[in-house]
Amino acid sequence: MNNIFKNFLLIFSSILFISLLFELGLRITGSKPHNYTPYLGPKIYTFDKILGWTTKKGEFIYENSNKVSNFHFLKDGSRLSNSIIDLPKGRQKIIMVGGSFTMGHKINNNETISFFLQENFTNFNVKNYGVGGYGTYQSYLKLREIFKKKKNIKYVIYSFIDHHEMRNIADVTYLEGLSRMSKEMIYFPYVSLDKNKNLQENIPIKYLILPFSNYSVLITKIQKKIMRIKIKSKYENRNIITKKLILRMDNLSKKNNSDFIFVNLTSKSEINNNYKKFLLKKNVNYVNCQIKNFHLFTNDQLDFHPNHLANKLYSKCINKFITEN
Repeated sequence: MNNIFKNFLLIFSSILFISLLFELGLRITGSKPHNYTPYLGPKIYTFDKILGWTTKKGEFIYENSNKVSNFHFLKDGSRLSNSIIDLPKGRQKIIMVGGSFTMGHKINNNETISFFLQENFTNFNVKNYGVGGYGTYQSYLKLREIFKKKKNIKYVIYSFIDHHEMRNIADVTYLEGLSRMSKEMIYFPYVSLDKNKNLQENIPIKYLILPFSNYSVLITKIQKKIMRIKIKSKYENRNIITKKLILRMDNLSKKNNSDFIFVNLTSKSEINNNYKKFLLKKNVNYVNCQIKNFHLFTNDQLDFHPNHLANKLYSKCINKFITEN
């Protein structure tokens, strides 16, 4: 019995010692435990069992060192895109879906792409359904919901940035980042490919948080590895998955007698060229609205999102495409 206890103690001590060595090594290389860093802005999101999260109805204020920004979300989840809440009924609609570039991040209601578009298209009702953190898949899910409730939609505008590819496959590093920012915004729907290379939609998955991961880098690495095993989607499939999702959005729009427009806001040139070639071949409306020297139209206080001047340029680009086509 004594020997059994000694052997157990030896094994336990060895495991503990090796774990401490791993912990020390990981910390030396710059890795950190899974600490929660709360988002200091307004709580504009709420849980959604299909989308993962969506916007809350109401008016919110975001304050930073030199600016106060107002957010106004309507009952249908859209962000206010004009100075009048209730526009005349019967107008055709322009629907915008996408992530935070579309929604407008840390900027006022009247500084968004949709607001500037509404100023140009006075005979339309421009609806901004962009939601921070969304990729192509969540935008597609949002569009499905919109078509169930809204009619008379003339244009559907999907605003793309290249990071949407990573969101569509529930990239583990991205999910980890979300879980560090918000305890409420960690359920994430994603897409994978089945054995026949068809899209497989997956219900929102919650990022795993193991006990003591806020103290241990090693446990933080273990929980991340577990998530990589749990998530079925593969990194190398991100491009083909995104293309299939875009085609679904285009088909859904056509079924509802709407014109779908893919708008590239920012991406690497090779990614942009890849989508341009693919979408034009598939007869999907494509427009490249990337801004030259984009760094001049953003800053760290906007988390490197577009400012109002960038959004004016984006809206002019979209306006030009619509009026010329």
